[in-house]
Formats: sequence, structure tokens, C-alpha cells
Amino acid sequence: MLSDTRGLAPATSGATASLFQIAAVIGAFGVPLLAARTKLWIATGVIALFWVSLPIGLLAAPEAFVLWSIIGGIAQGGGFTAIFSIIPRVAHNNADTATASARIQAGGYLAATFAPPLAGWLNSTTGSWTMPLFLVLAATLAFTIGSLLAARLAERR
Repeated sequence: MLSDTRGLAPATSGATASLFQIAAVIGAFGVPLLAARTKLWIATGVIALFWVSLPIGLLAAPEAFVLWSIIGGIAQGGGFTAIFSIIPRVAHNNADTATASARIQAGGYLAATFAPPLAGWLNSTTGSWTMPLFLVLAATLAFTIGSLLAARLAERR
């Protein structure tokens, strides 16, 4: 996308992707620190806000792609941590925890398998990155709704 829209060389685009992965470490360690000082749903809400900011930011201000890459990376690492912090708090026993974890991971890996080709198809069909970014926005909104509902449920237990 950065090569197409910003004219960046493939190596520079790859370096930006590396920023995304490095920032994920901040999110992975940041969620437990934030959740220890606030409620889990607040930490989850911050991550959800970061996730939703990624596609909206790339649509509204693509020139700030470095910022969106860092915010998206934090969201990615924090999202995994939030999800795996919520599951044991919602489940009633070890079997429920294992079942919920397996379902969530299967759904996540299915989305990760089918979303990139769908995004590529949307890009090829429309000749633009707008629809693929709306696909990412839809996924981040699904994360937002599902994770916040689950985190609120976990807080009530």
C-alpha cells in the first residue's frame, strides 16, 4: 500500500512494517500494566481505540503512516494480550477456557487467512486502497464490540 500510495520503495515499506511489529511489544506489555491500574475493559477500550485509529488514520491522513503503523502495532500486541486476559476471566472452568480459546484462535486465524486475499482482491477490483481499509475498519470494529462486551462481562464476575 505504501508503495502504491506514497511512492515508497519496497524496502522502506518493509521497514514501516517492522515498526508495526516492534510496537506490538509495547502493546503486549502495556495492556497488563494498564489493566493492573484500571479495569480490564478500560485497557481493552484503549486498544480498541488504537485499532480503529489505524484504518481511519490511513484514510484521513495517509502521510502520517509512521504514526499509524506504530499505533496499529501497539493495538496488535495489546489486542492479543487483552483477548487472552479476558478468556479465563469469563470462562467457568478449565474446559470452558480451552474451548473459548480454541474458538477465538480458530476464528482469528481464519480471518487472518482470508482477509489478505480479500483485501488484495478489493484493491485490484477498485484500483484503490480505500475498500481494503474499510475491510480493516470492519474487522477492528468487530474486535471493539466483541472485546468490550467480553471485558465488561469479565469485570462483572
